[in-house]
Amino acid sequence: MTTTMPVAPLSPLEELAAAHLPPQLTVLADLVQSLSAAPSVTQLLVRGSLATGTADRLSDVDLVVAVLDDQLPMLMRNLDTVMSTEFGAMLPGWRDTIVGDLGGAGFVYLLPHQGHLLQLDLYLCPDSRVEALRRRIGPRLLWQASRTDGPATTSESRAETAAELARTAAAPADCSTLLVQAMVLHAMLHKRVLRGQQYIAYGLLHQLHATCRDLIRTALVPHSRHHGWYHLPDEVGRTTAGRACLAELTTALAGPPVPTAAVADEALERIVRLAEQIAPQAVASLSDEITAYRAYQSPEAQS
Repeated sequence: MTTTMPVAPLSPLEELAAAHLPPQLTVLADLVQSLSAAPSVTQLLVRGSLATGTADRLSDVDLVVAVLDDQLPMLMRNLDTVMSTEFGAMLPGWRDTIVGDLGGAGFVYLLPHQGHLLQLDLYLCPDSRVEALRRRIGPRLLWQASRTDGPATTSESRAETAAELARTAAAPADCSTLLVQAMVLHAMLHKRVLRGQQYIAYGLLHQLHATCRDLIRTALVPHSRHHGWYHLPDEVGRTTAGRACLAELTTALAGPPVPTAAVADEALERIVRLAEQIAPQAVASLSDEITAYRAYQSPEAQS
């Protein structure tokens, strides 16, 4: 006969709820419940506005997940499956290039929640680095595994995990990844526009334009030795399709530097439109996700 042990109360989470009750707390509680059951997870910490009590309906869920060093690469590889099956993540996780280097790897997921998309910033941190992370950013501890006499983390496992994290960070994005990146950046940009945060909106629009550039180069010149804006016209402008892409990019760069919601929408649609022409396989592989994302970002869904 199998018995189910009662789940230990999440007292830090309950204290958080007593201070303020943002709708994101339900999602955070579910995340803690699920991730704390994984034997490889050692600590769960919340940061950002949820930790400080300043969250509003547009706030992200910023969760740090400390993982045994030798288990982190496996969890990282399986993270999309976990987030999709258990939390209904709309898109594969985007490798977060905005968050600072805290010794691990950040991923951004968009979770449907109460008719809107909730942004989850999930940061996987090796257990050997979590104390340094705590001293640096001061997150709030939600859960910690009971210490056991298990095998200690070795220098070899730390080195292997560090190498895997470095490989993940350095891996070039393909066209499908860039489409996911465009949708995640668009969601971030919409939030900043709604909040009137023009400086952040400016930066995110620039990143969307850079995503458009990277999509063009990746699709048309996949083995380019160059990066950024260098040599782009010379490389891409050799074909009719490339010149048409450059014309679209020129139009984008001529727009206002601080976007409105309409400008943000136009930037995303430009990227999808170009991808349909130069990377149709990538669009086909994400067809359902693109349709669902557009539905959530429609004016009716945002009201």
